[in-house]
Amino acid sequence: MAIRSVYIPEPRIDAGQIRIRDDEHRHLSVARLRVEEPLEIFDGKGNVWDAVTTSIEKRETVVQVQSSRQVAPDPHELILGQSLIRSSAFEYALEKAVETGVTRIIPIVAARSNVKDSSRGTHLMERWGRIIVEAAKQSKRYYLPVIEEPRNFEAALDIEARTRIIFAERSGGSLKPSLCGSPVFYLVGPEGGWTDSEVDSAVKKGFAPVGLGPTILKAETAAVVATALIRYELRTT
Repeated sequence: MAIRSVYIPEPRIDAGQIRIRDDEHRHLSVARLRVEEPLEIFDGKGNVWDAVTTSIEKRETVVQVQSSRQVAPDPHELILGQSLIRSSAFEYALEKAVETGVTRIIPIVAARSNVKDSSRGTHLMERWGRIIVEAAKQSKRYYLPVIEEPRNFEAALDIEARTRIIFAERSGGSLKPSLCGSPVFYLVGPEGGWTDSEVDSAVKKGFAPVGLGPTILKAETAAVVATALIRYELRTT
């Protein structure tokens, strides 16, 4: 069984011990963590502490640090511009893109976006943040991906990156020739796809249109497939 991961942005180490409280403590309780069970604590910035559980109380779990390490960051930066879609689908795309290797996520309000939930503001950002943390813990992503506030399509086109791609069902070329190196900023459209004017605007701003094969993928599926393919191609070049 994989060692459990605990996310604490700024862990306090006192006499070699770390006290785990609040949500992370509750998660460990639900998972039936046992005394003497090993776990790891990470801060989302590449620092990891390997520890052993020494006590499990009502309000906290106490662990003894055994060692620490600094994990090297991924050499490739992947910036996903994911169009807002229905809530459950967007959250699926978010979770799986984090597991697959995305570095930064920018929610985009496209012409065909589902923006019903976007008015929830702070609460929505907090929920997305929790999804990212859980996905990072599951996939051992020791550098926590960042999610930004939603922005409209035209504003997103101004984000700088060495490689800029718009995944499109129509007129999409091959991925590999479109990759010029990292960072890679890639756009995934909403349910119903991009409008012709959106694709034209992106191309005028230097985005390369790329396809994902002959079948039509759901928006959330496209986000995961795109992330995995980009990471694969970058690692083999």
